[in-house]
Amino acid sequence: MQSLTAIPISGNRLPGWLAVTSGVFGIAAFACLIVFLVMRPSDPQTSRLLLRSHDAGVIVQSLCLMPFALALGTIARQHSPGSSRVMGVAAVTFLTLVVILMVLSFFHVVADVLYMIPQGAVGGWLIAVCRQHANGLPKGLRRLGIVAGVGLILISVFPIGYALFVDPAILHGPISDDDPTPPGTERANGIVHLVLAIGTLIGCSMYPLWSALAGRWLLLRGDR
Repeated sequence: MQSLTAIPISGNRLPGWLAVTSGVFGIAAFACLIVFLVMRPSDPQTSRLLLRSHDAGVIVQSLCLMPFALALGTIARQHSPGSSRVMGVAAVTFLTLVVILMVLSFFHVVADVLYMIPQGAVGGWLIAVCRQHANGLPKGLRRLGIVAGVGLILISVFPIGYALFVDPAILHGPISDDDPTPPGTERANGIVHLVLAIGTLIGCSMYPLWSALAGRWLLLRGDR
């Protein structure tokens, strides 16, 4: 008779492949963002294409990671029956908010930086899940996930810090590079942008890498 633990493991193949897909789209989104930031295209259409490609990549990245987050919770409960479903549900909630805010920004309903706030919450989940030993994640993935989670949290500091210390108008719409910084906020503006840059380099690069490697780990685990 098939063991009880073998049944859910075989069902982890789809979440595993989706996590790998999430990583691929996340890396593609990060690449589009870097190209935009480095080249700063003078052609508005090229700039819009790069930014929208980044946004679309983040949407797919977030959607594909949801089943993996739930699968990790299932594995944790198999090894530790006292584990709660809260972590998986929280991850899906945060990822859903990222998707909703990103889609709304497509249609200029909300500011295009608001998605960074729930993205920071995803970073918090990532740190928590990588500190949870019941799910069986390898030590290397745990360390990578914690660093990536810190990066995502740093990114979420930007819209909040900018609104509090520079200009609350950022919560209502994009701030152009040509718009003057309010007098007396130059230092705060520099600090929040530095935090954003550090968070982006760490979080947006390591988060999708973690997703892809974690998905591969889940696939190999299912093949045993």
